[in-house]
Amino acid sequence: MNSGGYESARHGNVVNEALIGRLSEIEIQARLFAGEYGTRWKTVSGQGVEVVHFGQWNREAGPDFKDARFRFGEEDECSGDIEVDMDARDWERHGHATNPAYDGVRLQLFVQQIPSAAFARTSDFREVPQAHLHIEPPAPPLLRHVPGAVCRESALVMVEEAAEFRLRTKRAAHARAVTLHGPETALFHLLATGLGYKNNSIPFLLAAQRTGLRTAAGPDGEARLFGLSGFLQPPTFDDANPATKDYLRPLWEKWWGVRDGLARLVLPQGFWKFSGIRPSNHPHRRMGALAATAANFPKLLSGIRTGGKRGFEDFFDSLTHPYWSRHWNLSAARLEGEMALVGPDRVGDLLINAFFPSLPLEKAREEMIALRGGTPSGRIKKASEWLVGSVDPHLMRTARQQQGLLQLFADFGSLSALEAWGKIQSRSTG
Repeated sequence: MNSGGYESARHGNVVNEALIGRLSEIEIQARLFAGEYGTRWKTVSGQGVEVVHFGQWNREAGPDFKDARFRFGEEDECSGDIEVDMDARDWERHGHATNPAYDGVRLQLFVQQIPSAAFARTSDFREVPQAHLHIEPPAPPLLRHVPGAVCRESALVMVEEAAEFRLRTKRAAHARAVTLHGPETALFHLLATGLGYKNNSIPFLLAAQRTGLRTAAGPDGEARLFGLSGFLQPPTFDDANPATKDYLRPLWEKWWGVRDGLARLVLPQGFWKFSGIRPSNHPHRRMGALAATAANFPKLLSGIRTGGKRGFEDFFDSLTHPYWSRHWNLSAARLEGEMALVGPDRVGDLLINAFFPSLPLEKAREEMIALRGGTPSGRIKKASEWLVGSVDPHLMRTARQQQGLLQLFADFGSLSALEAWGKIQSRSTG
């Protein structure tokens, strides 16, 4: 089974540079560091370059990544810095050419294609290789509605090819993350992203990256996660009820001694989305779940080794927290009963996005087909309406089908269903 026809069709869709421009530089850096955008490129001069490791993410002035490791063409591995810019011309615009702090840069990655050549040279006149960082645009906000454009049989084939492409893409991204950071950290980053869901996935990824698995799993892990997230602010503690103060006090004591040294890493509150989110998905509560996951990470790994998918599910089914199992956020009253820290739908999402990509392809495919689809999201429903003119349960019974609908939403939201299907068919049979 392959997704060649679908992959060919999606590359025929025009990438909207304006949509890419909506991505912030810090989001691009976070995804790049996680391996999502790949590790191998061609420089503008045609030489192959591979980033073996991104080194240290620089939080101070200077290049974005320090002491990275590279392999250019057939040359031996070397080290140096990486600068990431939206536009290749930003090297000159931002004064890097005359700033000695950038003399160690061995690679400039740029996001936007430009019509003419741009050059990057250091203050000692050394040329800096440049490479285009290919980034898929965010999903369009709405699908064009084409009632009954595709019959169910054709829609099922379309969904299947999209699901296969999505699975292969996730597995490739996971493999890169493992190469860059190791399997345990790669899993931790994926779990953090999944707990953030679509609205706060990048802030959660940043909090996990800036804390690190070793620290997050240690005695100060919860305090560090909440502190770096920007959730430990004096008014939060001062205005809290007694139960919340009892929870926050030890976190504050641990955070107080390190917060000045880490102030530059604390996420601004503007990064977070709090409105329009169900109480159970509140970022405070999700961060509590991430802290509990990190604190019990050896148990999670043991469950996966001995039970696979069942061990993964059992871990999250039994995961509790003395405060967050009974609270929505840091300002809410105590709940009457205990609530699951990570609900069934979210566990299913974590299986799809964090566990299945680590499995051999055939096994991952089997698990996806066997896993019943969760409650359909708005995007899944819109994709079904776009394809067949209605919310068709037959298109979203399994997790694999729902993944296919999500992929179609992301890739062809700006095209009609007939146009999308026509491209797939012509490239599959041509």
